[in-house]
Amino acid sequence: MERVKTLYAALRALLTLTLVQGASPYARAQAPDPEQESWDRAVREGTPEAFQRYLDDYPLGRHASEAFRELISRSLGVEPAAGPRAGANRTPDLY
Repeated sequence: MERVKTLYAALRALLTLTLVQGASPYARAQAPDPEQESWDRAVREGTPEAFQRYLDDYPLGRHASEAFRELISRSLGVEPAAGPRAGANRTPDLY
C-alpha cells in the first residue's frame, strides 16, 4: 500500500509540473508573444496612435526604434533624417 501512495504522489507531482510548465515544449513554442502581437497590431493599423500604444506598452521592446520612426514619420508626414549629412552647412550656435 505504501508503494501505491508513493507512485500516486510521484504521478501527481509530474502532472502538476507539466501543467505549470505547459503541456509540451511544442505548446510552449506556439504560445503567443504579447509584444509581437502588439507590434503586429500597430503595423496593421498603421496610425500614429497605434505606434504610440506599442511604445507605451514596450518602451524598450524589440521594435521600439522602428515604432518611434514610424510614429514620427506618420505624425509629421515626413521621413525622419538619420542625422547630419557629411559636409552639410550647419547653422552656427547662437549662444
